[in-house]
Amino acid sequence: MTTTGARPATDRFAFATTTVEFESEGGTRHGRLYRPDRPSTPPVIVLGPTVAAEATFGYPRYAERFAGAGYAAFVFEHGGVEKSVARGVTGRRTETGDPRNLVDPAAQVADWNAAIDHVRTLDGDRRRVVLWGFGLGGGHVVRVAAERRVAAALAVSPMLDGRAFARSRTPRYLARAVAAGVRDRLGAPLGRSRSIPVVGGPGEFGVLPREPAGKAYLDLVPRGSDWHNETPARGVLSLFRYRPCTDAADVTCPTFLLAAGRDGLVPPETVAATADHIDDATYLRLPVGHVDPLGDAFEAAAAHQIAFLDDAVGGR
Repeated sequence: MTTTGARPATDRFAFATTTVEFESEGGTRHGRLYRPDRPSTPPVIVLGPTVAAEATFGYPRYAERFAGAGYAAFVFEHGGVEKSVARGVTGRRTETGDPRNLVDPAAQVADWNAAIDHVRTLDGDRRRVVLWGFGLGGGHVVRVAAERRVAAALAVSPMLDGRAFARSRTPRYLARAVAAGVRDRLGAPLGRSRSIPVVGGPGEFGVLPREPAGKAYLDLVPRGSDWHNETPARGVLSLFRYRPCTDAADVTCPTFLLAAGRDGLVPPETVAATADHIDDATYLRLPVGHVDPLGDAFEAAAAHQIAFLDDAVGGR
């Protein structure tokens, strides 16, 4: 495991964007491709969202920065985030039939694999693929990198151990989460799904506590978005069981792991322990909160990541 320095990032290249559709096991998925004007066949960085998030929640800022540094970037959506239509009073589904904002790690990993397959041969050219994920997406990056041959991987504030996430919550939170999750899991097949807030209000139960991580998460929602602050409760049970940290030893590509030192959701020690199990890992701990690398700490976090990319991928 090594540490890295960083240099100020500069936007050296112009870029264009294109809306893209691709097929996954769960149906059609959507994304946006950012293409720098040079080089002609740059590596492609695949970026996927975190818990119940849309691809607009801070990810375009990273894609633009990567494209400005000469890398192509592909930001994609998971199922369940397109424009919703009401289905009774018990929950919402998207127009594709996916439950609104469902946290389903297995289905989301399938989306990652489909996105990789789609971008690997852009324009008929064999492209090197880099994975980038924040939060739960960072956990997916580790799992997918353990299974696929990729050029590099970057995991920012990654949720790597559902057990550690559960241990960081209060007994009252766990009791409410399990009860709501079980009710939803039993009721969903009968059309009686139950949703809970992604971010709880003051004194309200939610997947993410309002202070400080939840408020910072909500600050990422673009003005005018039709995103709803709700998710099927059964997703919390999946989150507790999800442990991509156990795949770390199988990751062989250069991997950058950024831990938020003031993270109340993901213990930084979990990120450090995962880095210790990856042969070619670069570990960085910044004195910031869980969501800050997408917000207030973006400039510092992005500069470190581009320095890593230039060293690990290079030869653009």
